[in-house]
Amino acid sequence: MATSQTPPRLEIAVAEPELAAVPRVGWRGPLAALVRKDVQLELRTKQTAIGMVLFALVAMVIFQFAIGSRTDDATPFAAGIIWATVALTAVLAVSRAWAAEREGRTIDGLLAAPVGRGVLLTAKAVSIFLYLLALEIVVVPLAVLFFVESAAATDLAIVFGLCLLANLALAIVGSLVASLAAFTRGRELLVPALFLPAIVPVLIAAAGGTFSVLGGTDDMAELRGYSLLLAGCAVVFGLVAYATYEFVFDD
Repeated sequence: MATSQTPPRLEIAVAEPELAAVPRVGWRGPLAALVRKDVQLELRTKQTAIGMVLFALVAMVIFQFAIGSRTDDATPFAAGIIWATVALTAVLAVSRAWAAEREGRTIDGLLAAPVGRGVLLTAKAVSIFLYLLALEIVVVPLAVLFFVESAAATDLAIVFGLCLLANLALAIVGSLVASLAAFTRGRELLVPALFLPAIVPVLIAAAGGTFSVLGGTDDMAELRGYSLLLAGCAVVFGLVAYATYEFVFDD
């Protein structure tokens, strides 16, 4: 009796397709590109810068009529006037930090790009820092001209050094608040409600350090203490931003 033989099976090995690895993007290139984009857009439109300068000039004129015309020496008020003007004008810069992306509907594209959200937050902080620095180049000399009887060039240099420290803290918290409010409807009310209370320690330290320079006391120990307080505020705000930057763009 013939036995039937089972034909051998033909096994074909199908190779599983390999997923293409997503190239890892560094942070320096995207950060420089984002900051360059903000600067070039502002140089082309000049919307935020002109608005900030005009607001600061109006505030300085109001302070001049409110204080300068009622006292022979307004030097003790100069530091408070400078930083009150900077704080109120900074609200405008923070409120418009994401205006171009929101109006152009490019926020979703930025969030979908292979760029860390920390890079987006840092880029906005750098842009706000530059806005504030440009503002202070106008505000500080005008305040010295209107309210300070005598100030040396070294005093202005020290004040601008304080501005750099204060701007670092203001830019970090401003970028964080602007990113938190980017998707909210009441961002015009939310930004000042969150930003102004958060920067109170920065304003106190900056005004105190500026008064120790322009007020005629020349107290270097006091200036050093306020400078350390500004640096501490920048570190604290930086740590808060580092701990929360992954969640600030969530709806």
